[in-house]
Amino acid sequence: MSEISFAIRVLVGLVFLTAAWGKSRHRLEFQGVVANYRLLPDALVVPFASALPPIEAVIGLLLPIGIFSPWSETAAAVLLTLFAGAMAVNIRRGRTDIDCGCFQSALKQTLGWTLVARNAGLVLLLGVAVLPAPRVPAWALAEGLLAGGAAFVLLQSLNVLWSVRPAWRQAHAHHGGAGK
Repeated sequence: MSEISFAIRVLVGLVFLTAAWGKSRHRLEFQGVVANYRLLPDALVVPFASALPPIEAVIGLLLPIGIFSPWSETAAAVLLTLFAGAMAVNIRRGRTDIDCGCFQSALKQTLGWTLVARNAGLVLLLGVAVLPAPRVPAWALAEGLLAGGAAFVLLQSLNVLWSVRPAWRQAHAHHGGAGK
C-alpha cells in the first residue's frame, strides 16, 4: 500500500468513524433525519437508522487497516453514493432546508450540491486508493497517516464553513437590504 492510498483510507475512515459516532450519540434525532428524507417506508426508518452507525464504524475501522481491500473501499463508495443520491433526490424536490445527517454535530448542514460533490469526490478518492501501488516501508506510512489526518481536518473545516454559509447568506442579505 502506498502513502497516498493509506492517506485516502485514513481520511475516509475518519469520515465514517466521525459520522458513526455522531449518529450513535444522537440516535433519536438521526431517526428523524432519516424519516425527513422521505425515501424509506416508515417501517424501515428505525431499522435503517439503527443499523447505519455500526456499519459506518466497521467500514471506518477497516479502511485504514487495509484488510478486506477492496471490499471495504467498495462498501464505503456504495454508501457514499447512496447518500449522495438521497441528497440529490431531495435537492431536486426542492427540499434543501433539511439536515443532511452526515455528522450530527451542533452545526447542521442543509442539503446542497456541494455535499453531493463532496461525496462524489470521496468516492473518486476511494477509486484511487484501490489502484495497484508499490509497497512502501512501514515507517513511510506515517506520512500517509499524517496526510490523511490533515486532509480530514481540512474537510471538517470545510464542513463547518458549509454549515454556516446559509445563515451567513441570510444575515448578509438582511443587512444588505436594510440600508436601501
